[in-house]
Amino acid sequence: MDPTESSTELTRVRAEVERLRLDLNRVESFRRQLEAARDQLRRAEEAIERRDTIVREARKQITTLSRNLDEARRETRAQRQALSEARGSRWYAMRDAVRWAKRRPWRWLVVPWKVLRRREAEPVPEGPEPTPTWEPPAAVSARPRVPRSPASLRVAALVGSGLHAQLEPECTLVTFGPESWQGVLEDSPPHVLLVESDAYANDGGWQGQLEEGAEPNELRAVIAWSRARQIPTVFWNTADPIELERWLPIAALFDNVLTVDGDAVARYGARGALGMANIAAVAGGVQPRTFGPGSSGRANRACFVVTEAHTEDARLWGETQEMLGAVKEAGVDLYAQPGITVPPSLSAEVRELTEPLSSLYRRYAVVLSSPARGDSKAKIPRRVLEMLASGAAVVAVASPDVSLHLGSVVTTFRDNADTAEGVRRLLDDEAGRARIALEGLTFVLRAHTMMHRLAAIASAAGLAIDAEAERRVAALVLADDVDDAEQAVGSLAGQSHSPDEIILGTKSRASDLDGIMNSVTGARVRIVKQDGDGRAQRLRELARTSSTPWVFVTAARGDAALLESLILRAPFVGADAVAHATAPGAADSLTADITPTPVVVRTSLVAERGWPEDTETIHRWSREGVHIYAVEPPR
Repeated sequence: MDPTESSTELTRVRAEVERLRLDLNRVESFRRQLEAARDQLRRAEEAIERRDTIVREARKQITTLSRNLDEARRETRAQRQALSEARGSRWYAMRDAVRWAKRRPWRWLVVPWKVLRRREAEPVPEGPEPTPTWEPPAAVSARPRVPRSPASLRVAALVGSGLHAQLEPECTLVTFGPESWQGVLEDSPPHVLLVESDAYANDGGWQGQLEEGAEPNELRAVIAWSRARQIPTVFWNTADPIELERWLPIAALFDNVLTVDGDAVARYGARGALGMANIAAVAGGVQPRTFGPGSSGRANRACFVVTEAHTEDARLWGETQEMLGAVKEAGVDLYAQPGITVPPSLSAEVRELTEPLSSLYRRYAVVLSSPARGDSKAKIPRRVLEMLASGAAVVAVASPDVSLHLGSVVTTFRDNADTAEGVRRLLDDEAGRARIALEGLTFVLRAHTMMHRLAAIASAAGLAIDAEAERRVAALVLADDVDDAEQAVGSLAGQSHSPDEIILGTKSRASDLDGIMNSVTGARVRIVKQDGDGRAQRLRELARTSSTPWVFVTAARGDAALLESLILRAPFVGADAVAHATAPGAADSLTADITPTPVVVRTSLVAERGWPEDTETIHRWSREGVHIYAVEPPR
């Protein structure tokens, strides 16, 4: 057999074995989640049985009391009837006449008449209705709750500095200390109480309550205050799986326990103290406002950052050192966080990190990742999400967590030689590298931002949350020709990220457009009959009918597939409009050098001013204070 064919066949077999191994890991993870769900279902059924027993006993007591009440009512009626009969007798009449005559002597003359006259019988009171059998009150349908935006939430937060920086742009954070918490919370009643597994939460003010072995009396008081006001309480262990045991006493105080490790759900569920808690997995997320692509150019090199998590596990650190030794000649710059000791073999190449990670990742075309302490196959590694959100192509040593959760957007290799060769290929292939980086960025923005994680936390606590509320968009289409209208509406409705509504402004007759309304599914379509010719005025009219925070302005025969690349970035860039840059060098910055359409614009701006179709007006608007953000032009 040809050695080349043998090597190819061996590589194929290895790939198949790896795929099967990953499938087995995924099945095992699903099995554990199923067992945890069954345990929760069993505990819920036991709780329902206990409540049913209490209801049955209450019904017995109510029946006994109803029977005693009916007997007392019957006795009362009998006594009243006897009294009525006594008042109708002659002896009772003679007693009344004698009492009446004793006050005036002349009345004795009338006594015979009063005694002999016929007295009208007093009416006997009707018997009481028997007490009806008690039944539970009929269920009254609750008023449907409209999902709220995560940005409208007030979160009472007891969190570390990292999570605080991630959540603060997404909602109203209410922080407090152990001495003044009640006044702060009463002034700003929160929708949810969130506590993170960080002993130094809220600038270390709660260290005495959260450190290991401490007695969290004030924290119990905060939780009791929240429960009394029906405010859901949530504990999020972002240190799982390493510190699960350490935080169990704190987690047992809460109604909702969240973990970043999916495998830890079953471990929490097996604890008696958490038997009645709602336990769920919420992975760590990334803040695109911090970790996002930069406007400056990237060095055509790769980088790797040594962190404390890499060095704490001796086995993983040894594997990482071997990987770094193999790739350092492939165009890789090595950095280490301050205070990290690196071996002599790498000390000459490693630089101390003196800038934020977000800034470093923006400067490099490729970023490397390796396993670290705290990784788990059911846990999405947050550091890799941050690399992807920064717009870099990510290369990682194959591991269950990366392969299972991020394998579609991260380039993984089995051995160090392949990793070094893979880095070289990515650095040499600019187009392929840009495509991989864009896929990774899109992957994060679709479902792994802190906006989504906040919505998941609130939903787990029982709040109705629309995670995409800040990215709802209506497509505004001006199409006076029926064919153009059909093509535009069909193209928009067929996108994987279709607009929430399509507003079509047209001069055609409504009867000519019946086919559009009947053929489109998955998107709300509204047709507005317009008579004017001014484009800006017509766009203003359409925008004023929209209920979404953003509108998508495109030509009737424009590329509707570009909607997703614009709307995904809209909530995080602090701009009034998001469009494609005219050149790659202007991308990922606030600039007026954009193509006029397609564009995503704030609805309020279009409703007031419309949207121009010439670059001169766009530059003038930019000078007047309209912020326009440019993304990479389509390739």
